[in-house]
Amino acid sequence: MTMHTTLREWIVAVMLAHLPLLRLAFAQRAKFEGWLKFELACEAVKRHAKHVEVEKEYRSRTGGRQRSDLYFVYEGQQYHLELKTPNTNWGMPGVEQVHRPISRNIASVIEDARKLRGTKGKGLIGFVLFPVPPGDRQWHVYLERISLKLGISLTEQDHCTRIQIPLGDSVAEGVVCCFSVTGGAE
Repeated sequence: MTMHTTLREWIVAVMLAHLPLLRLAFAQRAKFEGWLKFELACEAVKRHAKHVEVEKEYRSRTGGRQRSDLYFVYEGQQYHLELKTPNTNWGMPGVEQVHRPISRNIASVIEDARKLRGTKGKGLIGFVLFPVPPGDRQWHVYLERISLKLGISLTEQDHCTRIQIPLGDSVAEGVVCCFSVTGGAE
């Protein structure tokens, strides 16, 4: 199993264990990246990752200092992870109607992936696109944009998992996507 698939399983497990919290975030389109970072660190420890650190400093290819959201060693391999929780602006029942700049959110996923290409070890990107109407596929355009800008192949089947978040009388989906941005066959 690839590490990006394992990471996706960890994120989904964390999210499913906190549905009441996510109901608030989804209904208000409130980003939850900071919370997810610490929950994911705990999940990594639980799954026997070693040397887990939040906001780990590393040197980029150009020699500059960067910080990854999460660093860990799993099965002998070092990983630097960047997390994002891009919120959408699509109308749906049970969700506040506010405008969010989804294009800038997707651009930040691409920027983080480029930044991680220079890390020692492997770079991983994990993001949760939310809220998405159940069964809707309009988010695929953003996955394609990320693929094209980074020159990698990303598919829903290999890189994404949809989870449903109850919102009282309605439901919204979160699309959890993870991929590797450095070396290896991931």
